[in-house]
Amino acid sequence: MKLKGSLGVPAVLFSVLFWGISFVATKLAMTDIPPISIAFLRQFIALVPLLIMMLFKKESFRLQKKEWLLFVIATLFGIVLYFVFENSGLTMTTASNASMLVAAIPVFALIAECVANKVRMDLASLFCMIASIFGVYFVIFEKGVPDFSSKSFWGNLLVLGAMGSWIVYTFLSKKLGERYSSLKMTTLQTMISIPLFTPFIIPEVHNWIIPSGTSMISLVFLGIFCSALAYVFYLYGLQTMGPVLPSAFLNLIPVVTILTDTVLLSVKLSLYQIIGAVLIVGSLSLLSMRKLAIKTVGKGSEVITVP
Repeated sequence: MKLKGSLGVPAVLFSVLFWGISFVATKLAMTDIPPISIAFLRQFIALVPLLIMMLFKKESFRLQKKEWLLFVIATLFGIVLYFVFENSGLTMTTASNASMLVAAIPVFALIAECVANKVRMDLASLFCMIASIFGVYFVIFEKGVPDFSSKSFWGNLLVLGAMGSWIVYTFLSKKLGERYSSLKMTTLQTMISIPLFTPFIIPEVHNWIIPSGTSMISLVFLGIFCSALAYVFYLYGLQTMGPVLPSAFLNLIPVVTILTDTVLLSVKLSLYQIIGAVLIVGSLSLLSMRKLAIKTVGKGSEVITVP
């Protein structure tokens, strides 16, 4: 049992590492592969290990007829529109910016949840929300003042569209998650996403070329390690350690991206972007630790994972 528990920490750290590098890997793959085509092809690659795991765990592929439409709509927002916005945004902004903005999703999801359920936000959560909003502002406007002509501004705006899509997905998938395992949901939604991506990749088909070794390795890394194995490792960590520590580790994803971006793509952050990163990661860490502490004392636990 001790051995199993001790493996939980490196398993979650590998997940954080893969998800952090994924933003930079996408930028590298864009050298030869159009942005939305990367997301489309990534689903095919991810399906291989996901289907193997489904068969290994003897999971059923069946869905209730009344839930097919909800699965399709959730997939449209959580996979297709999410990656359409994120990958399109990455053509105009840095991997570090995208990672920091995506990291703020749990805070904005909390805001949406409070508005939708008409729930008052406590003082600590309100502080985290305000800090994150300021952090997002500094990331979007990297010079500290609005510059609507900046290419990175429009790229950041598209990444915000990805944030919105994921928040819609979390609300749509809440009931589904109570009836189906995460593996089953991930596998079926990956399969459903392939035809849904088709209208978005048609304009890119004429730009398809034989990718270089770097682009191909990046694409395979995204499919196998980021879409499939990272998910398995993270769930293993949840099972062996509980929700608190793995969820805290997720806040390191932007840090991994920034370091990878600096080493591989020689991207440097401005002072305002560094302030933004500290505000987002700091507020998210405070919020997640506080929320998870409350959930641990009460019944069960709720964990927000990355896309």
